[in-house]
Amino acid sequence: MEIVPAIDLSNGKCVRLTKGEKGTEKVYYEDPMDALAFWESYSVKRLHFVDLDGAWGEDKNKSLLKTMIKKASCKVQIGGGIRTVNQALKLIDIGADRVIIGTLAIKNPAAIKELSEKIGSERIMVALDYKGGKIATHGWTEVTNENPFEFGKRIGKYGAGYILFSSVEADGAFLGPDIENIKKMKESADIPIYAAGGIRNEEDIKKLEEIDIYGVVIGKAFYEGKIDPLILTRV
Repeated sequence: MEIVPAIDLSNGKCVRLTKGEKGTEKVYYEDPMDALAFWESYSVKRLHFVDLDGAWGEDKNKSLLKTMIKKASCKVQIGGGIRTVNQALKLIDIGADRVIIGTLAIKNPAAIKELSEKIGSERIMVALDYKGGKIATHGWTEVTNENPFEFGKRIGKYGAGYILFSSVEADGAFLGPDIENIKKMKESADIPIYAAGGIRNEEDIKKLEEIDIYGVVIGKAFYEGKIDPLILTRV
């Protein structure tokens, strides 16, 4: 199982949220380039970048993220505020390995097909963030009527290569991963699943390994010292 550390940006800083709520930002690095250097000191193979301000409709971190993608020696998957196919293609052009689309994919599934035809399915991850049993969009600020499992069944057919499945209510709250629903998504979808949200410790990681999840994205548990980054050298 692949373990991917997350670097979330807001106002040019590396932060984490609690339950996806704007206003709960906790700063871990004033300069996200220091976060990048920290993770690369562990020879990490992949990093997960999220432009939180972009997800909320603001364009504050674009230049910084461009610099970080170019500077990174590892693979980078990036999401947050990618609302058009052209925006996704530009991120690939500057060096991103994968783009993560959520709102765009939900509102316009045809965009997944268009992207897959241009860059290949392996470079497309669709974020299914759920709250109250429904998919949340626009940086978790809007809840749709879409059932995540029904949408998950169709994503592979649209042309996506991976699903990022996240519980908004568990995110950054150290409640433990939503194992029951993660298992349900794995059974629903026909493409690999990355899980995120609620992970507290290495025991939680083991539980996800036991259900054969392809990968896991972890943020706050690393930054709060609940999981030793040395785990990245053992996987």
